Amino acid sequence: PTPPKKLTIWQIFWIFIVCGTLLLWLVGGIIAAVASTQPRIGLIDVSGAISDEGARGLFGAGSAGGAREFMEQTEKAAKDDTIKAVVIRVNSPGGSASASQEMFEAVQRLRAKKPVICSMGDVAASGGYYIAAGCDKIYANPATLTGSIGVISQFPNYGELFRKVGLGETTIKSGKFKDAGNPSRPLTAEEKKLFQDMVNSIFTEFKNDVVRGRKAATGGKLTAQKLALLATGRVFTGRQAKEALLVDENGGLYDAIQEAAKRGKIEGTPKIREFSGGGALGSLFGASSSGGIMGALTNTLGESVGRGAVRELQQQAQTSSPAFH
Repeated sequence: PTPPKKLTIWQIFWIFIVCGTLLLWLVGGIIAAVASTQPRIGLIDVSGAISDEGARGLFGAGSAGGAREFMEQTEKAAKDDTIKAVVIRVNSPGGSASASQEMFEAVQRLRAKKPVICSMGDVAASGGYYIAAGCDKIYANPATLTGSIGVISQFPNYGELFRKVGLGETTIKSGKFKDAGNPSRPLTAEEKKLFQDMVNSIFTEFKNDVVRGRKAATGGKLTAQKLALLATGRVFTGRQAKEALLVDENGGLYDAIQEAAKRGKIEGTPKIREFSGGGALGSLFGASSSGGIMGALTNTLGESVGRGAVRELQQQAQTSSPAFH
C-alpha cells in the first residue's frame, strides 16, 4: 500500500490558524453570552444637530442626533432586563423642534421603567437641554454651556438688493399667507403676528416640558415663574446652571455612570453597553460631530423657526415646521 503523505509545514500552519480562530470565536461567544446576563448601564449618545433622521454617513447610517435612532435605542434599553439604568450623554446645541420633543418624550417613557441620568458634554443647549430636562438627574461640567431656553425666528429681506441688481419677482398665490416669509419683501404686520404666535406657542411647550421634567429632581422648586426668569434665551455655564436649578450636579460622564450604577443597584465596577458608536468609524458610518461651543453662543432655540416655518408655509397650505437651535 502507498504510505500516507505527510503534512507539510504550511498545511500544519493553516490547520493551526483555522482551529485557533474557531476556538477564539467559541470562547468569545461564551464570554459574550455570560457578560450579556450581567447587570449593566446603558449609554446613549446624543451629539451634533438634532433632527428626525440625523446626518447620513457614507453608508447611510444615521447620526447620534437623529430622533428615530434615539427612540429605537431607548426602546431597546427599556426592554433589556440586564440594563438597570441608563446614561444619556448630550453634546448638542439643538436642532429640530419636533425631533427634540419626541426625544424628550422618549426619555420620559424610558424613565418610567428605569433610572435615567444625563451627562452633558461641551454643549447641551436649546434642544439639547430639552432632552436633558427629561432625565432623573443632570450632570454638567462647570464649563459646559447649557440653557438657551427660548425661540428665535429670523427672516432675511433681500428686496433692496434685488432692486439694485435688477431682479424682480411675480408671485401668484392661493392665500394671503402662502408666501409669508418671502425674502424679496418685508413681512406684513399680519405675518409678523402669525410667526410671533407660533414662536410663543413653541416657547410655552418648551417651558412646560422643562418644568415637568425637572419637577422631581428639584422637588418642585423650579416653578414656571422661576423658569420664566431664566428662559430669556441666554446660555449658562454648568456652574451657573446648577445655581439656577437647571442641572443638579457639576461632574462628568464618570460621575453620571456612578450615579446610574447606584440607582440601578449595581455593585462594583458597572459594565457598560453602548447603544451608539462614535469616533472615526462612527463619523464614517454616520455619527455627527458636536455642534461646538460657538454653536451655543451664536444660536438660540430655533434653527430657524423662520426657515422651517417658511419652508412649510410655502410647500404646504397648512402649518409650519419650526426647529430648535
